[in-house]
Amino acid sequence: MAEYKYTPLNEKAGEIRLMTLLPGRFNAPVCITLETKVLSHANIPDFQALSYAWGSELDRLNIHVVAGRGVQGVKSAALSVTRNLFEGLKHLRQTRWSTVLWIDQICVDQKNLEERGKQVLRMPDIYSLAQGVVVWLGPEEDNSNVAMEILNDVGQDVTMDWDLMQYRVDPCSSLDSHSHNLSPQQWLSIMNLTARSWFDRLWVVQEICLARKWVRMVCGFKIIPFVTFGNAIGYLEGKYNRITGRERETLFEIDRLFALKAGGGFRLEHVLRDTRHRDCKDKKDRVYAVLSLLPEREKLGILPDYTISAPAVFENIVLQKLKYDNTLTMLRNCSIKYRSMDIPSWVPDWSIDPKIEPLRIVSADSSARAHAYSLSKGVLAVTGVCVAVVHEVKNDLPRSIPEDSAGSARVFRQLLSTLVGQDRSNNSLSKLHSLCVTLCAGMFAEKWIPSDGSMPTYNDVHDYLTMLYEDSAEPPDLCSLSPAIIRHNNFTTKGRLLITTADGRLGLAPEGTEAGDRVCVVLGCNSPLILRPKDSLNHEVVGECYMDGIMAGEALLGELPRNWTLVEKYFQHHRGYYFVFLDSDTGEIHVEDLRHGPLPPGWRLKNHDRDDATNWYVNDITGEDWGIWDPRLEPDALRARGVDLQEFRLV
Repeated sequence: MAEYKYTPLNEKAGEIRLMTLLPGRFNAPVCITLETKVLSHANIPDFQALSYAWGSELDRLNIHVVAGRGVQGVKSAALSVTRNLFEGLKHLRQTRWSTVLWIDQICVDQKNLEERGKQVLRMPDIYSLAQGVVVWLGPEEDNSNVAMEILNDVGQDVTMDWDLMQYRVDPCSSLDSHSHNLSPQQWLSIMNLTARSWFDRLWVVQEICLARKWVRMVCGFKIIPFVTFGNAIGYLEGKYNRITGRERETLFEIDRLFALKAGGGFRLEHVLRDTRHRDCKDKKDRVYAVLSLLPEREKLGILPDYTISAPAVFENIVLQKLKYDNTLTMLRNCSIKYRSMDIPSWVPDWSIDPKIEPLRIVSADSSARAHAYSLSKGVLAVTGVCVAVVHEVKNDLPRSIPEDSAGSARVFRQLLSTLVGQDRSNNSLSKLHSLCVTLCAGMFAEKWIPSDGSMPTYNDVHDYLTMLYEDSAEPPDLCSLSPAIIRHNNFTTKGRLLITTADGRLGLAPEGTEAGDRVCVVLGCNSPLILRPKDSLNHEVVGECYMDGIMAGEALLGELPRNWTLVEKYFQHHRGYYFVFLDSDTGEIHVEDLRHGPLPPGWRLKNHDRDDATNWYVNDITGEDWGIWDPRLEPDALRARGVDLQEFRLV
């Protein structure tokens, strides 16, 4: 049988190809037709879009493209597809009627790089204008029918709020009384289902998030609405009492997909970070596969171009982010240890997942505007301040704190003995506080408004460590807190090392940190960075770090007022979290940082639609409108405050 030859699309006319899956019995040959259609908001043909994992490129089978528009002079032609798609077509095929689908592997000429790039740009229209999106998870196996039935039953009685990561159970449901009673075999069937390759695939993020109508999860012949599936996963992660750390990680990554779908308001850095663990064939797709999710400004002028290299794409993101937004927050995602290509240290390698969760509740630069420029090829000059020098890298922190009570207590006691000592002095109490906040990277339940119930409070952790410090046996009244504290510490310390500085501070730094490295705050980057001097001029970025006492702008502005704390508050009407200051004495929330002092002459705050959450700065004398950038945090203003700013050349 002749190989199918694609006819070119008329891209200017807005053409796409649509596949008609012809009816047939399950084991009959798979037959389709292909035709071109104009797709626009004014002209929407009836079709469904498929979301699936390609599977192995080496395991392929032929389907038949039968006579119709686009087949050149033959009654049928062979088109090679991967086995997983082949199985999907067999399961999705009806016996009596045809189904019109858009499937990238079939509807895009994969050998035509130019067409691939242009069709990637059409995906927002394709998935948002489709009648619905069908998710093909694969054929029935490993008791997947059991898993699908459980998830369907559970998900119908639960509603998830993905913004707050909280669930609500239908008051008429008996779900809470039965959720702990899943048998090990039932739980294993769910974990096997969630381990399927679809959940690891990068392209599914935009395919799901762009869908404006229904989404259905299909495994074998079982079908569940996407929302129901997500509700069940979110609920079981929080309620099932025999879940292991690895299983929790798996479900957490799935949660991210549902949270992305529900949230909207996508930002490039967040989406790149949240999808870093997902699989794709072409490293450039790390960026291109998520562009269509973003508002126009967040795309930074980037267009899919498969003719340029992945390092060039990744470097361009940092420079475009600096150009468009005056920020260097992308530097937070750099890792000197996890790089697979020859790129400058200030360019994140998005093709590798370092499996490190980003720090939160961080405003080390007090939201200052970046002052940086490209000095030469591969060299970025940035402005900041050196806070401390790494004195020692500790090896006391295990890769994973044991989840059993006795094992975790043993680890914590070792840390207390090494880092706090046994003299019971005021200095030791100060060190115990520092260890408490450092192990948790400053992230406690009360640092969010409303409080994040998935995290322990500061008092929970401090009391637990204090009791272990003062008593040889684990306190029975605190044993119930151990699992939450251990989970949280494994979350915050994964991929990080404890460090001490020459002036006695304790911190969390990325793997690869060495004695002699610098702890620096860079304007435009909200996390402190570990920088490594290469010579008298140049530095390498090792990665972001946590250090108590500099995470709320103290390196630039000095200490916060005694009763003030930097927190993240959720604003329902803005559907987002914003940094604000909580006065713990009065309970009042403040947007303005008291340490800033008065505005320079001519500057004032402008009323705007989010002025209850963030400030906006304009100058009545010059007519300048700086938006969120505070003129009191410009380099000249900071130097006038006595801040020893310097230029770092990053290579």
